[in-house]
Amino acid sequence: MKPADFSIMMLCCLAWAMNFVVSAWAVGSNPVPPFMLAATRAAIVLLIMGWVLLKPRPDKFGLLLTVCACVGPIHLGFLYTGLQTASASGSSIVSQMLIPFATILSVLFLGEAVGWRRSLAIFGAIMGVVIMVYEPGALGFDIGLLYIVFAYFSLAVGSVVMKRIGNIDWKDYVTWMALVVFLITVPMSLIFESGQAQVWANSKGPLLIAGGYAGIFVTILAHGQYFNLIQKYDISVVVPLTLMTTVFACILGVIFLKETLYPRYIIGAVLILPCVWYIATRQTVLPLHED
Repeated sequence: MKPADFSIMMLCCLAWAMNFVVSAWAVGSNPVPPFMLAATRAAIVLLIMGWVLLKPRPDKFGLLLTVCACVGPIHLGFLYTGLQTASASGSSIVSQMLIPFATILSVLFLGEAVGWRRSLAIFGAIMGVVIMVYEPGALGFDIGLLYIVFAYFSLAVGSVVMKRIGNIDWKDYVTWMALVVFLITVPMSLIFESGQAQVWANSKGPLLIAGGYAGIFVTILAHGQYFNLIQKYDISVVVPLTLMTTVFACILGVIFLKETLYPRYIIGAVLILPCVWYIATRQTVLPLHED
């Protein structure tokens, strides 16, 4: 991966990590329902990018909608359902199943080659994340964790299908995804959540700040650039780099949320950083060669 693209990917991870902080503030410190927040985020994207929907539909539109459904409402539906009972630390650990899911699917359906060196680096990075987020007793059996597994399998499927779309403008991707998310999360909020009018009256600021940040910096900028990188590089190169989101989230949590800087954060980061760098700089080779 070129240094410029690596830098873009790290900025994407930073934007995703900051979203955890902003969303935790909005949902945790204020009565902002998660589906209402997701719908607000999608609405803001549509206000900015809605003009894209007036263009002729892109090629492989069916595949594009499949990606939008997998990355948007299916992923969020399983994720929010799982988080109702699963612990945050346990969910963080299980979420790393995205890496093996995406890697296996990319080998099976895209013919990507992942040699033992890069596989070892991916495993090392995952272990670093486990060290950072693990709390003894937090990963007991919970049906919610099974939903989290489904959520990240859906995300992995979306990433692989995204690769098969080919040359489609990132603006088409983020705008159509916002529309799909909006059409799904609005009725879900009306069915499963209550007091939306009261939330709008009393917590409009946090709702718009969190939704605006997620819409602009996460959906439009980070997801748009991630889409470009998925088209440009192998899934097995790009997806493991998302592990840096956990590193950045821990750092930002300490800075902005006054969370404790545990020694496991430092140990995990020391393990993750060189593994991520190796994954990004290792060139893709032919399947018959060592990677």
